[in-house]
Amino acid sequence: MRRTLPSGFGLLCSALAVAAICASALAYFSAEGTGTATAGVSKLSAPTITAATPAPGGTVALTWSAVTAPDGSSASYYVRRNNGEPAGNCPTSASPQAVTTCTDSGLAVGSYEYTVTAVFRSWIAASGIASAKVTVGPATQLSIAGSTTTPAAGGSVNLTITAQDEKGSTVTTYTGSHSLVFSGASASPGGNAPTVVNSSGTAIAFGAATALTFTSGVAAVSSSKNGLLKVYRAGEANVTATEGSLTDPTPLALSVSPLTASKYTLAAATTTPTAAAADSLTITAQDTYGNTATTYTGSHSLVFSGASASPSGTLPTVSNSAAEDIAFGAATAINFSAGVAAVSGSSNGAMKLYKSGAASVKATEGTITNATALAVTVAAGAAASLTLTAVTTTPVAAASDNLTLTAKDAYGNTATGYTGAKNLTFSGAETSPSGAAPTVANSSGTAINFGTVTAISFTSGVATVSSSKNGVMKLNKAGVANVVATDGTLTTPAVAFTVSVGTASRVALLGVTASAGTVGSLCLFTCTVTTLGNSGTVKANVAITDSVGNTVSNLGAGKTATVTASGGTITGSPLALPETGAAVSSAQFTYTAPASGNFTNTITAASTGYTSATATASK
Repeated sequence: MRRTLPSGFGLLCSALAVAAICASALAYFSAEGTGTATAGVSKLSAPTITAATPAPGGTVALTWSAVTAPDGSSASYYVRRNNGEPAGNCPTSASPQAVTTCTDSGLAVGSYEYTVTAVFRSWIAASGIASAKVTVGPATQLSIAGSTTTPAAGGSVNLTITAQDEKGSTVTTYTGSHSLVFSGASASPGGNAPTVVNSSGTAIAFGAATALTFTSGVAAVSSSKNGLLKVYRAGEANVTATEGSLTDPTPLALSVSPLTASKYTLAAATTTPTAAAADSLTITAQDTYGNTATTYTGSHSLVFSGASASPSGTLPTVSNSAAEDIAFGAATAINFSAGVAAVSGSSNGAMKLYKSGAASVKATEGTITNATALAVTVAAGAAASLTLTAVTTTPVAAASDNLTLTAKDAYGNTATGYTGAKNLTFSGAETSPSGAAPTVANSSGTAINFGTVTAISFTSGVATVSSSKNGVMKLNKAGVANVVATDGTLTTPAVAFTVSVGTASRVALLGVTASAGTVGSLCLFTCTVTTLGNSGTVKANVAITDSVGNTVSNLGAGKTATVTASGGTITGSPLALPETGAAVSSAQFTYTAPASGNFTNTITAASTGYTSATATASK
C-alpha cells in the first residue's frame, strides 16, 4: 500500500495517550518521509495489570504483562496512582529497563486506582484501571504495655511493644530488629539507671539504642530477653519507646514501690555545731537503691556511734522520742513516719557532741546502718579555763623551762577562739636566796617577774614558746613551787614544780652577825656592815652555792674556804667545808675591826674554783 503520512500524526497520538484509539490502533511505519514506498503497519499493545495486591504496612504490589514493541524490543513503563505519582520502587517515568513489577508504599488506609503505561519511542499505550484497598497502613506509632504497672523497685516488667498504623491496627510487616530508645523513668537516688534488656540479653540504660526483635509487628519478652524492663526509682514513671519518628502516644504509666529498709541516711541541721549545742538530725530509712522505705515506720531502737567523749569525759548524746538524752552506744528509741524520723522540739533526734574536731556519726538498728557516715566538725566553745604545762616539772634553778598555755572550753576542748595577746600574771614561786625573782619571758622576749602582768600571745587557743620568747620560765629558788597563771577571769590549776639546786659556782656568806652597827639585807654574795665601831666584830659561816644562792651539797673531800680582810684582823680561817651534805662550814670566821680611827675594810671569802663573796665593814 502506498501512503503519505499526515503531518503531526505521532504528536497527536501522544497527546491522546489515554484514548482508546491510540491504545489499540497506533500504527508503526517502517519508513519515514514523503513520496511513495511500501510499508508494514503494526501497533503498540497496552499492558494489562495482572495483580494489585495490598499488604499490611501500607503497600500495594503491582504486576503487569509485558509489551513487545513493533521492532521486537521491550517497551518501558511508568505507573500512576489515583492520577498521581506512586511511591516505593514503582517507576514514575519511562524506565530504560522493562520492569513488570513494583511495590507502592507509604499508603494510608483507603482505596487506590492504578494504571500502567507502556512507552516505545514516541508512542504510548495505557492499561485499564486496577483497584486495591489498603486496610492496614504503615507503622506510625508504637503501643507499649507491661506485665504489671505496679512493680517494686528493681523488679521486672515484661514489655510488649506493638507497631501500629494511624488507626491502631497492628502492622504485621514491621518485623526484624529495630533500635528503640526508652525514656520516661529516672535513675534511683542511689544512681541505678532504668534499663531494658535487648534481644541479646544485655540490659541497656534508658536513652541508649536498644535492639529489639519484632515478629508480625510485635516485640515480646522471651527468656528474660527482648524487652525486660527494670525501674529502680520509687514513684511515678511514664515509660515511652521511640524509633525515629515512631513513638507511643500513650506512655506506660508505672507506680514503682520501694523495697524494705536496708540502710539509713543521716542529715543534720548543721555539720559544724558548737560543742554541747543541740543539732537536729533527720534520719531516713532507704532501700538498697536509695528510695525512702515508706513502710519503715513507728518506734525503732537505734544505736549511735562515731563520736567520742570530750576531754573532760562528757559523752555525746541523741535525744529519744521521750526527749531523754541517750549516750552514744546505748539503744535510743526513735519514731519514724513513712521512713523518716525528724526532731520535734527537743525530742527524737537532737544530737549533742562535746568533743571538738571531726566526727563520723552512724546510726544502726540490727543490720541497718548508714553506709556513709555523717561527717561533722565540732567547734569548741568559749574559753572557760586555762591549763599550763612545761617541758619539765623538775627544772634546775635558773634554767629555762618552756611553758605551754592552753585555753579550754567548759568540756576541756581547746578554745580556738581564744587568740591574740593576753595579759597573764604568774604566781606561786619565790625569789632565790640571792634575791633572783622567778620570771616568764613575754611575747617580746623580756623576762617579767612573777606578780607582774606578762603579755603572752595565743594562736587558736594555745601559747607556745618561740625563739626564747612567749613563755620561757625560770625558777630560781630550790624546792617546791606551785605555779599558777591567770588572765583575771581564767586561772590555771596550780602546777607543782620541784626545783633542784644548780651547779656549785659561788662562795656565799651565811649567818652574818655584827657586834654593833647594821648588817645590810641579802647579805650573801656581797654584804655591808655599817657603823661597826672600833674593835667591833663580824662573824659568818661560809657556804658554796649555785649561781642564785641555793646551797649545794656533797662537795667531796678537801674543800676549804679562806677569808681575808683589807684591814683589821681575821680569825678562824681557813674554814673546812663538809665532804657530804650541805656545803656550809660548821665553824665561823671572825673579823675584828681596827681599835681606833675610821675604817672601811673589805672582807673576802674565797675557795678554789668558785666566785668569791665579799663584805664591806665600815665605822
